[in-house]
Amino acid sequence: MRVNNMRAAIVAALVVSAAPLAAQNDVHTVCHEFPNNAEARDRCGLVAQALDAAQPQLGILMAGGNPTLGTASTGGVRLGLIPRVSLTGRINVVAARLPDIRQEAEDEAKQFSLPAPAVGANLSIGLTQGFSVAPMIGGLGSIDLLGGVSVLPLELVGDDFGDNAFSWGAGARVGLLRESFVTPGVSVSVMYRKLGNVSFGDVCEGTETQDPTNPNRRLCDGGVGEGDFGEISFGLNNWSTRAAVSKRLLGLGLTAGVGYDKFDTDADFAVRGPVLVNNAPVERVYRFGDVAVENDRWSAFLNGSFTVLVASLVGEVGWMQGTDPIEGFPDESDFDAKEGTFFGSLGFRLSL
Repeated sequence: MRVNNMRAAIVAALVVSAAPLAAQNDVHTVCHEFPNNAEARDRCGLVAQALDAAQPQLGILMAGGNPTLGTASTGGVRLGLIPRVSLTGRINVVAARLPDIRQEAEDEAKQFSLPAPAVGANLSIGLTQGFSVAPMIGGLGSIDLLGGVSVLPLELVGDDFGDNAFSWGAGARVGLLRESFVTPGVSVSVMYRKLGNVSFGDVCEGTETQDPTNPNRRLCDGGVGEGDFGEISFGLNNWSTRAAVSKRLLGLGLTAGVGYDKFDTDADFAVRGPVLVNNAPVERVYRFGDVAVENDRWSAFLNGSFTVLVASLVGEVGWMQGTDPIEGFPDESDFDAKEGTFFGSLGFRLSL
């Protein structure tokens, strides 16, 4: 009995001691590193908010709204061995907004806005044509395989960003109703996407050396080097679910839908903050690795298309909801985390 009690006490002690370590790697609590440094803590809150806001905005940039622009109807299967195939080239744009974490931001509470682009292609392959319940009412249970690739040309956006980032995705779409003369197309899709590493800001343009007094703190060129006051670097994983309905008449079509996305990231995070050395303020660089960032968002989208034979020109507009700011984000900032994000697409689709 005494041995069991001792084991339980050891386990409880380990859990209690591990809890602060886990909390330090969460974007909402990473800024607790600065309990007695108000200026560094405020800067950290701005950079953490920039990271938390950038993740879903880049996620919806690579995902877009409709996984197959211009239609919600599954492709079904042709007679013979060749399935129906749809190939779409698209350009996505997101009206991205972040707290400005750059050195040139004279007011650290300002908002940084820019249109962020992505260029990609989507493929759908019809596997099954589903069941018909009546003449011209079919497609129940039809299945399409979905795939996609895209590139975020960050090098074209500005010098504050890192290298171009690539993403890929795969999933499936299940038909509830195939579009016909009398019925709309209705479907539900699920896709997994992965985005490579992106970065924004550079806290130290020179070399860094370890500060022996703090494992998270570094010196930048002896504490004098130039750089932004914040830096973020991350990739992300995205699970996106879409429900859509579409109808076409005389070559003109409309598609409307809603989406739900879950994003998760392990990010690298850095902030420049002042510390007192011999009673004088000196800039230091604080770095944190594997900071966990998780977000989920609802979105809505609308497609308009014009089709001639097997070719369609499609435009899309959409909106993704915002969320509450993270703990420690300064109230006086121009950036409002609760505001939604607008996105759009322009694409050309071939359906064979």
